[in-house]
Amino acid sequence: MPGQPGLSEGRRPRTRRISWYGRWLGEALAHVAPGPVVVVGHSLGGAVALACDAPQIVGRVLLSSAGIVRLRVPATVLAATVPWLLRPTPARSTALVRRMAAPGEGRVPGDLGEWMALVGRCCRSSLAPPPLPSGLLQLRRSVPTLAVSGRYDPFLPPQILGPGARRRLGAEVRVIDGAGHLLLDESPEAVLGAVREFCAARTADT
Repeated sequence: MPGQPGLSEGRRPRTRRISWYGRWLGEALAHVAPGPVVVVGHSLGGAVALACDAPQIVGRVLLSSAGIVRLRVPATVLAATVPWLLRPTPARSTALVRRMAAPGEGRVPGDLGEWMALVGRCCRSSLAPPPLPSGLLQLRRSVPTLAVSGRYDPFLPPQILGPGARRRLGAEVRVIDGAGHLLLDESPEAVLGAVREFCAARTADT
């Protein structure tokens, strides 16, 4: 997204950031997807998908999504985040990634630490965005939603995200075992399967 990440982008939102990104997504969809679409958003991207009211959206898949409930920030994650924000070296970035992922070695690609170091140097972190207004989420109940959470997500554990997504969005909820917050890196095949099933159900409905 322009500005997050991307400090080189001049059109960065200064206030009401999620609403700004929601409008940006609507403009992008108008250019690239004039027909019915299912929008997939991860983390901050999930909040942006919820903020967008583009009429062609017929479904949303929200992966470890912000915007639904307040994020938890465990002390262990905070302890790894502060050094990364101050000086994002590959070693510090790798330590942060490990706190975000499911426990155990080999859960995420080995070069993800280097990527996170680049993100820390070149991008503006969103930190922990608050939930979206209840009135907005109530409006989004008219479109089918699938909320996906990693079993070991430190920010949005299933026992918190799941009930919140059902209550506030009427969403279907799926939990991916063996994954933390980095679903797209830890369990790409499981994510792809969930999106395919959700899209197939939308096709059957129409």
